[in-house]
Amino acid sequence: MKGILKFLAAAKLVELSDEEKLKLHGVAPDDELLINQAASEFTDETAGTNPPPLPNTSDAGTSLAPAINPPIAYAAADVAGGKSFEDIFKSAQIPDSPFPAERLLRLLDGLRAMDEATRKAAVHAMDAADDNWTIDDSIIDAQRKIAALEDYQKALESQLTANQQQVITEVADLKAAEERAVTEIRKQIAEMERLLAREIQKTAEQITNLEGGQKSAMENCEREVKRLQAEVERLREIPAQFSH
Repeated sequence: MKGILKFLAAAKLVELSDEEKLKLHGVAPDDELLINQAASEFTDETAGTNPPPLPNTSDAGTSLAPAINPPIAYAAADVAGGKSFEDIFKSAQIPDSPFPAERLLRLLDGLRAMDEATRKAAVHAMDAADDNWTIDDSIIDAQRKIAALEDYQKALESQLTANQQQVITEVADLKAAEERAVTEIRKQIAEMERLLAREIQKTAEQITNLEGGQKSAMENCEREVKRLQAEVERLREIPAQFSH
């Protein structure tokens, strides 16, 4: 295992953590000089060698059974955009893995310079050299996390659908309330218009009556004036004839 890690680190195909450097070389992480010397020596020793072959697992007699947790029923408060993957996995109660999927991904990223066959062979060789973990650990961890993320995505989409339905319902309620208000206001407007028309008609009738009375008074006054003037003219005949 140490030899493979030295080979990968010396070829600058992986970047070792401080803990891995300490375990690999038995020196402090900051002592980069000793680490580089050890890696260079191992590179010289393995120069020209072929990558380790894939282990034969055809006779293992076992198949990988994905240990997927049941779907998670996320509470509304637990579903929010931007939530970290760690928090999502914690909510899904995913157990710790001997070799987490993210760690294997980082290892694969460090081996991108290799062709796929060599990269897979290197990973299988590391697996075979270390009894503390297997590739199956990473596969199961990845499957669990994929399921957790997909469940979380469904929860997000379900929350969005619920929010959309709530908005649709609230908008429908607002429109119904608006329609009721408009109907009531129009009813009140119609009643007010009837009252207005009645008041206008009442006022018009009163004005007509007043104007008709005034006209009658004027006509009566004119007739009386004429009658009085006629009598005055008739009476003036006496002074005109006998005043001399």
